[in-house]
Amino acid sequence: MNHVATALWVILVAFFVEEFVLIKPIFAIRASDPATRRLERAAIWVPAITIGVAVATLKFHGSVTLGGTVNALGFLLCVAALGLRYWCRRTLGGYFTIGVIKQEGHVIVRSGPYRFVRHPGYLAFIVFYLGLTLLMGSWLALLFLFIPSSLLFICLSRLEDKRLTEEIGDEYLDYSKGRAALIPGLW
Repeated sequence: MNHVATALWVILVAFFVEEFVLIKPIFAIRASDPATRRLERAAIWVPAITIGVAVATLKFHGSVTLGGTVNALGFLLCVAALGLRYWCRRTLGGYFTIGVIKQEGHVIVRSGPYRFVRHPGYLAFIVFYLGLTLLMGSWLALLFLFIPSSLLFICLSRLEDKRLTEEIGDEYLDYSKGRAALIPGLW
């Protein structure tokens, strides 16, 4: 279990560095409408609280699964998700925000991960939380972290599609027709 705990701390530190140090996010949640703001805050606080509880109870609810194979797969998924999230931020540059808003001069980005899906940043979070639950070997984390967080990001992706369609119109609709929302080739 020591290897799992060490890997977990490495991933959580890497997550913090990627999210708040390498590319400083533009917090635009205050500019969102009230309903969107509640959803965005939930997408931040639900995972934060459940990760804290999962880490605090790892000794009781975590496990090394299939000789560590599942835990290693979880670690690799976390690393891949962090890489995808960073790629998203690098691709969008100043247009990357934490909050669903339209910015001045907003353009549709069709390069980088946005060639494949409309919301790769949300996909990265979903993959990260799945990886984290596998890394911890915790079915409780799967139930209370991965599933609720995934549902929140699915809702946010739909909300963002709606908002961008209202703000940008036909250009965004054309972009949407050729790309899945979150899972390439599926949805």
